[in-house]
Amino acid sequence: MSKEILILSRKFRSQLPTVADFLAGRDCVVADREIRYPVDEDQLCELVKDVDGLITGLERITPRVYDHANRLRVVSAGGVGYDHINTEEATRRGIAVCICAGCNNHSVAELAFGMMIGLSRQIYPADREMRAGSWNSGHFGPELWGKTLGVVGLGRVGRSTALLGRAFGMNVLATDIVWDITFANQNGISYVPLDRLLQESDYVSLHVPLTPETRYMIDERTLGMMKPSAYLINTSRGPVVKEPDLVQALRSGRITGAGIDVFETEPRPNNPYVEFDNVILTPHLGGTTTDAFDRAMYLALLNVTNVLNGQPAHCQVNL
Repeated sequence: MSKEILILSRKFRSQLPTVADFLAGRDCVVADREIRYPVDEDQLCELVKDVDGLITGLERITPRVYDHANRLRVVSAGGVGYDHINTEEATRRGIAVCICAGCNNHSVAELAFGMMIGLSRQIYPADREMRAGSWNSGHFGPELWGKTLGVVGLGRVGRSTALLGRAFGMNVLATDIVWDITFANQNGISYVPLDRLLQESDYVSLHVPLTPETRYMIDERTLGMMKPSAYLINTSRGPVVKEPDLVQALRSGRITGAGIDVFETEPRPNNPYVEFDNVILTPHLGGTTTDAFDRAMYLALLNVTNVLNGQPAHCQVNL
């Protein structure tokens, strides 16, 4: 009997014929379920009954959901972040939790750099003014070349961001809980404590997972360490930044600008940043490229089918 895979990710469901073909070659099928978006916990508890594998979007996989998942053996995120999946409960129940490591690090790094360039050169205000019929050539901003980029979290995305910084002729500082000195030495990157990184960087780019240690790591205190001329870029997770404190820092001119792709509440109603011309906002687009999509879908399908067929997952984060 073929094993049933529940696909929650809307992106992947848009490619169901391709998904079904992949699964068929691995003795699996797409679970036939009618899904109403957004998927709340009550609906999810019904959807997970009698499925063997699950691929999520950003739906929260809670202990109550596991209570209803009578056959579930593996959950794969549709990307890299997995703070929406209760891994401790999954481990207790012997359920594998997997991610699509390596699927979107270039995409996220490129968005972070797009924000840095857009903010520095004031591309978006200039574009809006020209569309309104104005010709204002007085938009002055700094070059990235020769400036200091601070990368907070030197994992896959952080490394891609750091290498782009070096390609742009920037001095790169990094901080992380584990230091890979070989990578840093090979690429001219200096590891420093977070406080020093904040004090010396012209651009601070956040690339950490959401954990109890990283929640609100950027707050009034840490924002106060940054240069008044600095920019903050967040393409990691919204709650890494304490939103009211960043709003106040922008309003008071404590920092010069920010690029924000992730928010504590997503979608973000009543977005407090819309008042600022020196902020670029995007709706969690970091990993949204055609290339990253193709890689993520393949790796998510590989994760669930490998586990269900007794093979190692591409990247398992528990057990």
